[in-house]
Amino acid sequence: MTDWLDDPEAVAEEYAAEAALRERVEAHRELLEGPDDEAVVRTRLLEIDPRRLLEVGCGLGELSAWAARRTGAEVVAVDSSPRMVALAARRGVRAVEADVRALPFGDAAFDCVVANFVLYHVPDVDEALAEIARVLERGGRLIAATASDDTTDRRQAWARLLNEEPQPARKRLSFSRENGSGLLIRHFRAVEQVDCDAELVFRSRERLVAYVESLPPMRGLGATLAELREPFRLPTKTTVFVATR
Repeated sequence: MTDWLDDPEAVAEEYAAEAALRERVEAHRELLEGPDDEAVVRTRLLEIDPRRLLEVGCGLGELSAWAARRTGAEVVAVDSSPRMVALAARRGVRAVEADVRALPFGDAAFDCVVANFVLYHVPDVDEALAEIARVLERGGRLIAATASDDTTDRRQAWARLLNEEPQPARKRLSFSRENGSGLLIRHFRAVEQVDCDAELVFRSRERLVAYVESLPPMRGLGATLAELREPFRLPTKTTVFVATR
């Protein structure tokens, strides 16, 4: 398995099409057992009830479209992938192709920004956070979801499934559960952290193969998987930060 999350070329290639991302999103939505980071993000958005909302790294555009319907906010979705921008626009959202480190908006243009599993794709994340803080008004909130650097349980689960030794730990994420608060407090007055430790539970080989093939480091391994004699439980460790400008 190789690191790809902060490799700009690999990230651009991965998000040039949506099939793999859609599979990962649907697996998380349908197979998760335990605390759900998506539910935390949506609950916090409803509590904030923003007037002007920016989503950076909007992906399929589902969250932006949902937020526009549920909050009535003026929503702008940003992504560096032309394909993701097109998908968000199809959902009726104003969508803009841009880099989170150079947002094409004025100072204090929004009262809420969402960065949902995107900041770890940015090698110089401090620059991205400074730019997000710039476009947020005083008292505005950033909701940022990310993963944990602690992948021990996950790597052990994969090793048992594949009947091999656990893979070495990946290099640390540029923005993670472990370093997120420290990075955010440089640009925000207060930071709240909500950890979500859960499991994806696969009960069929077919669904597991589809998920494996959606993961860039594991593509090609799906055909090697045997029939499941019991559900395969894959640990997940994610975190939602809510930072106040």
